[in-house]
Formats: sequence, C-alpha cells, structure tokens
Amino acid sequence: MSLFSAFRLPVAFLLGTLSLLSAFLLFQVQPVISKFILPWFGGSPGVWTTCMVFFQIVLFAGYTYAHLLTKLRPRTQALVHSGLLLAALVVLPIAPGEGWKPAGDEEPAGRILLLLLGTVGLPYFILSSTSPLAQVWFTRAVPGGTPWRLYALSNIGSLLALLSYPFFFEPLLEVTVQTWLWSGAFVLFAALSATLVWKVTRSVSSTEKVPSATHDAEATSLSTLVENAPPWWHRLLWVALPALASVMLLATTNHVCQDVAVVPFMWVVPLSLYLLTFILCFEHERWYLRGLWAPLAMAVLFITAGEKHLGWDVDLTPNYLAEIVWCFSAMFLACLLCHGELARLKPSPSRLTEFYLLMSAGGALGGLLVSLVAPRVFVTYMEWPLALLASLFVATITLAVAGVRLSRRWVGFPLAGVAAVLGSLGVGFLAEKTTKVEPRLERVRNFYGTVHVDEDYDTGLENEYRTLTHGGIVHGMQNLGDLYRQEPVTYYGRHTGIGRALGRLADQKGAKVGIVGLGAGTAACYAQNAHDFRFYEINPDVVRLARKHFTYLSDAEKRGATVTTVIGDARLMLEREPSQQFDVLLLDAFSGDAIPMHLLTREAFQIYHRHMKPDGIIVVHVTNSYLILAPVVVKQAEAMGWKTTRVITVQMGDDDDTDYMLVTQNTAFLNATPADEPVDEPTLDVPLWTDRYHNLFQILMTD
Repeated sequence: MSLFSAFRLPVAFLLGTLSLLSAFLLFQVQPVISKFILPWFGGSPGVWTTCMVFFQIVLFAGYTYAHLLTKLRPRTQALVHSGLLLAALVVLPIAPGEGWKPAGDEEPAGRILLLLLGTVGLPYFILSSTSPLAQVWFTRAVPGGTPWRLYALSNIGSLLALLSYPFFFEPLLEVTVQTWLWSGAFVLFAALSATLVWKVTRSVSSTEKVPSATHDAEATSLSTLVENAPPWWHRLLWVALPALASVMLLATTNHVCQDVAVVPFMWVVPLSLYLLTFILCFEHERWYLRGLWAPLAMAVLFITAGEKHLGWDVDLTPNYLAEIVWCFSAMFLACLLCHGELARLKPSPSRLTEFYLLMSAGGALGGLLVSLVAPRVFVTYMEWPLALLASLFVATITLAVAGVRLSRRWVGFPLAGVAAVLGSLGVGFLAEKTTKVEPRLERVRNFYGTVHVDEDYDTGLENEYRTLTHGGIVHGMQNLGDLYRQEPVTYYGRHTGIGRALGRLADQKGAKVGIVGLGAGTAACYAQNAHDFRFYEINPDVVRLARKHFTYLSDAEKRGATVTTVIGDARLMLEREPSQQFDVLLLDAFSGDAIPMHLLTREAFQIYHRHMKPDGIIVVHVTNSYLILAPVVVKQAEAMGWKTTRVITVQMGDDDDTDYMLVTQNTAFLNATPADEPVDEPTLDVPLWTDRYHNLFQILMTD
C-alpha cells in the first residue's frame, strides 16, 4: 500500500472537518459582531451593509493570501501560516471593548471599518483563506481527488452557521457569551489548521513526486499551462458574475431592512439563500438547469420590478411577509443564475486559487458599489431596481444561450429568439420606469437612509403643505397657511399620547422636554414661552431639512421657547450629558419600520431614568406596521418600578392613527389617562431586553 493510500481517508476527513468548521466560524461571526456593535451606531441598516463590505474585502484579502502562499515551498507555507494562526490567537476574544465605542457624532462607516479591523480582522482573514487552502492541501494529499465538493461542504458549514444563529444562538445566549464561544471555537480551528498544514507538508516532502496544486514548471510542461489557461472573458466573468450576485444580495437586504426591520433574521435569510445557490451550483451540475431556472428568474424578476415600479392595480405585497417572499425569491434566482454560470466556467484544480481570488474580488466589488459608491451617486436606493434590471438581463442572455445550445433540436432557435425579444423588451420597459426619479422639493441620502421633502396643495384647508419622508415613512407634515401652520398634525395631534403629555405643560414655566427623533420638528408646536425643548437627531441632514423647509422650530423660538438640537445618537449623547431633569421625554424613533432597538433596552431606560424628574413622563411612540413594541416597553417600566398607560387614536383629518406608551410615576396623570385597549393585538410575554439580549423576531407581526 502506498503512503498516499494509507494517508487518504484520515486527511480527507480532517480537511473536510476543517472546511466545515472554518466556514461555520466565518459566517457565524458576521451576525454576532454586527449585532454587538449595532447599538453603538444608531441601529441603522447601514451598519450591516458596512460590515458586509468589510467581510467581503477581507475575504478577498484572504483569497489573495491563499493564492500567493501556494506559490511558496511547502515548509515555508507551513511556517508562515502557523505564525499567522498564533497572531490571530493573540487578539482573542473578539468582543470590542468600551474604547471602541464611538463618540456619537463622527462619520460612522469609517469608524465601523476600523473597529472590525482591530477586533475580528486577523481571525477573519485567516478563516477567509482556509477554504482555498484546504482544497490545495486536498489536491496534494489526495492525488486525483476533486476539490470542488470541499467548496460545497464549506458552503454547507456557512449555511449552518447562519441558520443556527437566529433560531438557536440569538434567542438563547447573550451576545457577549456568543463572542466568547466563538473565540473558543476559533482556538480549536487554529489547532486543527496548524496540525493539517504540517501534516500535509511532511507528506509532500516524503514523496518523490510532489503533486502540486499550482502545476508549476517542475511538475507541468509549458504546453499544458497554455492549454489550461482560461480565455480573458472567462476571467472577466469570474469577477462580473459574483459582483452582480453581491450587489443583488446587499441591495435586497437594504431594501427589506428599510421596509421591515434591522434584525439579524433579515440579514441571515438573504445571506443563507445566497450561500444555498453556491451549494447547489458547485456540488454538482445536475442542480443548475438553464432551461428551468432562467425563464423562472425572468418571470419573478420582471414581476418584482414591475409590481414595485409600474403601478399595477394588483398588489402582490399586501403585507411584509409577501414583500419578503417576493424580494428574497428574486434575489435567490438572480444569484442562482450568476453562480450557476460561474460554476460552468470553473477551471481545472490547478487554477482554483486564481479562480477564488477573482471571484472574491467580484464579491468585494459588489459590496463596495452598494455600500460606498451608491450612497454618493444616488439620492434614492436606485441600486435595488438597477440590480433587478441587470439580473433580468443576465437571465435573458442565459435563456438565449440555452436556446442556442439546443439549436440541433427544433425548439432551440425559437427559444433563443423568444428569450431575446421578451428579455430585451422587459429590460427596456422596466429601465424606463424604474430609473425615473420623481421630482421632490429636496432629496438627500446618507448612511442613515434616504430623506425627501415634498410640497402639495390641500384643497380642503386651501393651503400648501409639506411632508418630510424618511424611506417610505412620513416623519412630519406641516400646513403652510397662517391658520394651521402652528397646529400639530400626523402623529402629534393634541388628543394623542404625546399631545396629552405635553399639553399639561402649557402653563408650566421652565418646563423641560427632550425629544429623541426630530423629523420635521412637529413636537415643537407645544413649546411655549420659557419652555426648553431639546431635540436629539442622529441624521444631520434631517436637522438641516427641518430648519430649511419647515417653520415648527423657528415658530417655537418666536414664542419665547428655547430650542436646542443635539446631532448624534441620542443614547450616546444622553449617556454623556448631566441629568437634564426632563418633565417629558419623547422617544420618537420607532414610527419608521427600521427601528433602533438599542433605544429600547434596559441600559437605555436606565439612562432615561437618570434624566427624568420624579413625576416626569417617558412617552414612547410605538406606532409601527410590523412590530408589536408595547410589551417591550411594559417590561422596561416594570424593571424601573414605574407604571404605564397607553393612548391609541384613530385617523382624523390630518391626524394619523397613533399608538403611544407612557411610562411614569405620576399618579395624577395615570388616573386622568386610563389605558386604551388595542384591537386584535396578540398578547406577548417577551423577556426584558438588554444590550446583550434582544430579539426583534419575537415581536414581528404575523398577520
């Protein structure tokens, strides 16, 4: 029996285990560290997108390292890789210390990238290089073996990591415990990796003819190298196809998080589907059938884009569940096409590190386009419809190619022709509709999302009015006529929860009010002479737009009130300030659907408590389309030893439906404000939310 025959089974098994474990850790750390730092950066969807860009860039760096490492002598490879493994162990555990916490008013994207680099950068870099290295080691240890299934196995590990997080790790463990468990598992990975690199090195050194993963000049003739060299357009597609898949992944995640919630579940599902397409396409060719997936992708992509942008009478997304299904289905099919065509272009094992290098470059390029380029080029989330259009174009080309491949059969050319005509018409028609930007009074986009101001005419009140919209949620409106300009509307009417809390301060000299979330500044309607209203707003563009296009703040100042605007994350700002002794503190950051959950934790309410007068009222605006927030607030009140009441109002004129939870020890106010009972709201018993344990999935509406 030869050395390799005796060596094959244990090494193949260990390499498979290493691939599985490294991939599990690689994708488990993404939601763990993102959730850990999410409260520090305002709970914005941009936090996850920025994290994903970091991970994709480091993945590219890891693949580059793997590609270069395989060009060294085996013993040198083992020394270099072992040294990096030891260095990665030094930075454990990965939990960021308080020193990484931002001040609250700096540019967040750069700070997030620096934090990730200093905490998980080196361990993630090592993990990123493991999949291609394990396949190289496999080709050396198992001559004639096929390494591509090892890649599919690593994607299975990644998928297990993602699916286990929202259903096991997140609901059962605090995020700090999660970081320690991950760090312990990384130690096991490092030990296994170091063992295997030296074992493979010794086995290669002991053989007369070394199987080389790179097929260098000592093992392969120049003619073979020329024969195996892929054409330039293959290399181009190795970058372009994964770049489009990456854009589709991040654009879809952004779109869903803006419309639903910034919750790990909404990160994990699209990323899991993305990985599933890798598994299907690289495990075996039988799973990717052009004739099946291409027309299905064309139909779903056209319907998804059309329903959103063509104004169809049929509403295919009546609730958030339908929205998620359509968006994720479109993303899955688009990624399946990209990765299926990519798998068809995979080279011989001798060029696998180059293949992975260019593939990871495409993924990083897609991430950079969505996270860094798009916010600076577009004033809306234009990358979502553009990604749909590009994916529809790829589906059209794929179906046309499938038809040409069937040209010997009578259906071939008609199929190609129909695909080309329908696809071209669809892409052209949708391009005209989806890329059209509606005129606005002003429109801006930054790390925290898109905001625009509109102006229209109200025929009933016979005056012009303006609205401020963040994403798809109206965050303020003002009638501009003299009779109604200073009257609170939308969520702030005098009969609402905030209206009742602030109305009692009308004749109180020196009343002090804090408002988390500025919007158009409508709450300033209640500010009277000698009142002090202090607004906290994380988005500097909202502050500018509120001053430029609305008069709520300036009118309050004309009435003799002091109006202060603090720019930065409200929680971080309040944490650093001395006690403000608020009579009322309004938490108005939850009417949008992507809520900053770090403002609803035990630690946050401890900060609020410090800033309140003994008889003060914390007013929490819990009106939300997808989330049942009232039980979370009740738990926080109980933990403080305070009581709650609830004010629910229905739409009337310019006043919208509202839902407010009021937390206070003011017995007189509680007696005068009996709690309203919600209609058709399920009774939920949620645990006390903390910075380290909270789960939005528990409070998602299911109807």
